[in-house]
Amino acid sequence: MDAKATGGLIARRRKEQNWSQGDLAERLHVTDKAVSKWETGRGLPSVDLLEPLAEALDLTVSELLSGRELTPEELPKAAGEQIMESMRKNRRRIWQGVLAALMAVALAAGVYVGYHYATSVLGRSVTEADREGLRRQAITYLSSRQEQSHSEFVYNELTVVDLEQKGDYLAALCVDGNGHWEICIYERDSVFPDRWRAYGGTFGTEAGQIFDIDFRDQQGNAIIIMAGWGLPRDIDGYSFKIDDITYTCSNVFAGMFLDLFILPDSGDVAFTELELLDENGVPLPYENPREPGRE
Repeated sequence: MDAKATGGLIARRRKEQNWSQGDLAERLHVTDKAVSKWETGRGLPSVDLLEPLAEALDLTVSELLSGRELTPEELPKAAGEQIMESMRKNRRRIWQGVLAALMAVALAAGVYVGYHYATSVLGRSVTEADREGLRRQAITYLSSRQEQSHSEFVYNELTVVDLEQKGDYLAALCVDGNGHWEICIYERDSVFPDRWRAYGGTFGTEAGQIFDIDFRDQQGNAIIIMAGWGLPRDIDGYSFKIDDITYTCSNVFAGMFLDLFILPDSGDVAFTELELLDENGVPLPYENPREPGRE
C-alpha cells in the first residue's frame, strides 16, 4: 500500500464529490486532520475504515489499497495480490512472534540456569566439596534466619568442622566466633547435580548437647541428621529407634559426631528411645541423653 498514491486517490475522489475534508471526515466519524494526513501521504486509514472509506468515495477496497482506479479486468488480479501480500505480512508477523517467544524462553532459561549455578557450590562428594563455598552458603543461609534464634551468632567467623553426605543430601557441622554450634543442610542442585544448595539448618545449639533434624523428602524417605559436640569422652556411640527398628552408631570421636541417615519407606520420621553407649555398646546412665555434657 503506497501511502502517497492512496492519499492522492482519496483527495481526487473527494474533490470529484465536491466535499471538503471536513465533509468526508464527518461521514467516516473521524477528524479532518486525519483526512488531511491520508491525502498528504503522512498516514493511512485504519483497517476498519477501508471499507466505509472506499464506499464513500465509490471505490473498491482493492482500488484504495492500489492507489489507483482499476479496470474490471485488473480488479481480480489486484485483489489476489493484496490477499497474498496480506498473507505474507501475517506470516512474517507470526514468525516474528515465534522468534520473540523463543528469545524470551531462551532468556528465561539462561536466567534460571545462571541463578542455579551462582547460588550453588561445586562438590560431587564430601572429598571433592568446596568447603569455602559451603561455608559461605552456610553463612548466607543461617544469618538470613538469625531472628529465629535468641543467641548472638558471629557468622562471619563461621568454620565448617565436619561434613557428612548420603545420597543427594549433605550436612555440615559448623561453629561460629562465639562458640555456638550449627548444622547446615544442603541438597543437590536440580540443574547441576555436581553442585550443592543450602536449604535448612539449626540455630541456638550449644556444646554438650545432642541435636537432630528430621524431615521427609519428596520421594517419601525419612531424612535424619544427628550431631553432638562437647560431649563427655565416655560416649562412644548411640542408638535410637524408628518403626520398632533400632539403629546403632559407634562413631563418636573426641566428644563429637555428625551422622546423616536416609531411611526409605519409613512410617515415622521422628525417632524415639535415644541411648548413649560406651565403647562396649553398653548404655550409659545419663538422665537426659540429649544433654549429657550438662549433667
